[in-house]
Amino acid sequence: MQLYPSLMLSAIVKHYLIIKHDHDGYADYRLFSDGNPGLVFHFKDPFLQVNACESGSKQPHSFLYGQMTHFNDIKSVGKLDMLIVVLHPHGLHALTNLSAYELNNTITALRTVFGQEGSDMEEQVLSSKSPSEAIKAIEKLLICRVNRFQKQDGLMHGSLDLIYQANGMIAVADLIQKLPVTERQLERKFKEQVGIAPKKFIDVIKFQHFLKSLQKSSSDVNLSQVVYACGYYDQAHLNNCFKRQAGVTPMQYRHHDHLLAINLMQVL
Repeated sequence: MQLYPSLMLSAIVKHYLIIKHDHDGYADYRLFSDGNPGLVFHFKDPFLQVNACESGSKQPHSFLYGQMTHFNDIKSVGKLDMLIVVLHPHGLHALTNLSAYELNNTITALRTVFGQEGSDMEEQVLSSKSPSEAIKAIEKLLICRVNRFQKQDGLMHGSLDLIYQANGMIAVADLIQKLPVTERQLERKFKEQVGIAPKKFIDVIKFQHFLKSLQKSSSDVNLSQVVYACGYYDQAHLNNCFKRQAGVTPMQYRHHDHLLAINLMQVL
């Protein structure tokens, strides 16, 4: 279920995502980038972060996460009850005043970044009696931090708007042509405020557009039609992108019945 932020936070918060699952046991999940950082609150059992040795460390009950440059495997150890604050790509930078690239591929407890404010927010959110009460507590802190740190950057907003309007089917050269910016300046701004290079971000948005188009298409629609409509050269091109971004094939994703979110799927 998605809920939307107050007007004061709409430039920072994309939406709130509530994920619940009553499966009471171990399950493996694959998580991959949607181009957005965020905050997570676990009301029940946090996920385990799985590493190459198949062991894992438990996630904090509340944390923020940066951009992902590769897919990750996580494991549930009980019932899921999560509230995710999905931020716009520049959202972490606006809330923390930290360089976004420093937070890539990391999860960091809220209290580590926000101090006592983070501890207070975790306590208020996790003890709330409803999603609306939890979101109210979250927004109270986020509005304070936005007012403290946010600086309007028309160039960054212009770049993101062009990328989203094109559904990721745009080249960096096109951005440079349409905006008063050099490639070096654009690279620096994206690294500082989004965390990844503009080309990498464009690829993620294009891939997300494909996934949304795939979900909307009926099962009798030929996959090739969606492939070409979303700017991929051919099936092989898409397969390579899919393996790199999600670690599965397009057909495995299309016929999957265990999606918790568009970029969070159970691995069977």
